[in-house]
Amino acid sequence: MPITGLDAARPDLAKEHMMPLDPTTRESLLAAIPEAAERGRKALEDWDAVSDSLCDDNHEPLDERYDTRQHQRDAEAWTAFEPFLDHGPELLAQAEEDFRALHQDYENPDFEIIRRRRSQLTALHHAVEGGRRERDTWKYADEMILRDHPRGSEFRRRAEILRNAEGWHYALTFADNADVLVEIDQATRVQAGAGRGRTAQAEAARARSTTAAAPTVSPTAPSPTTFEPSGAERTHRPR
Repeated sequence: MPITGLDAARPDLAKEHMMPLDPTTRESLLAAIPEAAERGRKALEDWDAVSDSLCDDNHEPLDERYDTRQHQRDAEAWTAFEPFLDHGPELLAQAEEDFRALHQDYENPDFEIIRRRRSQLTALHHAVEGGRRERDTWKYADEMILRDHPRGSEFRRRAEILRNAEGWHYALTFADNADVLVEIDQATRVQAGAGRGRTAQAEAARARSTTAAAPTVSPTAPSPTTFEPSGAERTHRPR
């Protein structure tokens, strides 16, 4: 049973005709994923380490330090996530294509790996879509702020805080799942290398087979009684 892949995760993306990323941009994004994902996860870990100390026994914030620290958390996660929004759809479309080539059916012995990858890709689609939506909302709000307004800087800062807060979930989802993009890329490279190896082996085997099958003929003088066909008859000589 074929894995539906992209159609199941993002029907709208399946209908889009996106230009593939140029190799340099794609390699740069894939290389940046591990560090970006680690920064996103660290933002959560650091927050977990201090959040309880900023709350009372009923888990209510003690003072403004709670909001300040939460804003810092959101900003750190967004900063790590935002660079992947421009080319996120193209990066995911390539990963989906590679995923389908790697796993053609559910009979694959690595089914658990397939299911995990499928789940992660679906999560990444939602994260990138949500992140792009929040960024567009923030850009629109920023454009509406008058540059010479006396409180313009304050309004822009508030808009950024709201963007980061709304994007926190998407940024964390990306950090938790982005490693699958690197994993699929590496698996695709291994498969391509194995395919080239098999092709080379097959070519060598065919060459050996052709050499071995070539008959060795010792020229002998025909006896006077040997019938030698001529003209068209030669083409029907039995082998």
